Amino acid sequence: MSKTVIVVDDSKLSRMHVRAMVLRNKPDWSVVEAANGDELFRTLQGTPVDVAIIDYNMPGDNGVDTAAKLRQSNPQVHIAVITANAQDAVVSGIRAVGAAFMPKPLEEEQVVRFLNSTALPRRQTPQGQAQQE
Repeated sequence: MSKTVIVVDDSKLSRMHVRAMVLRNKPDWSVVEAANGDELFRTLQGTPVDVAIIDYNMPGDNGVDTAAKLRQSNPQVHIAVITANAQDAVVSGIRAVGAAFMPKPLEEEQVVRFLNSTALPRRQTPQGQAQQE
């Protein structure tokens, strides 16, 4: 089943890198890009997405704040937040909004695992909110 992925990162080079990994492994999927959270939500007005891969460090809202807003407006979207900052507070924040944590530098194998996991139903947390694996 074809899906649409949005890659949100203020670095065009990073967006291109993630786009290439997605399309190498899911050539029938579509990839759109956004440079920050505001652009993500403008893009969503005309393009529904199934999967979001969001960088943590961006101008404006960080990746966790962006993921939380996305989760509120689109609860079924599968979300991953990518960051080199693996501090417990950051990882806990990512998981608290029901997103997967992917450490930088990104390895293609972990991106593929995340993409493959989007075929599974989202797991419910004890509070009744769906959570990413």
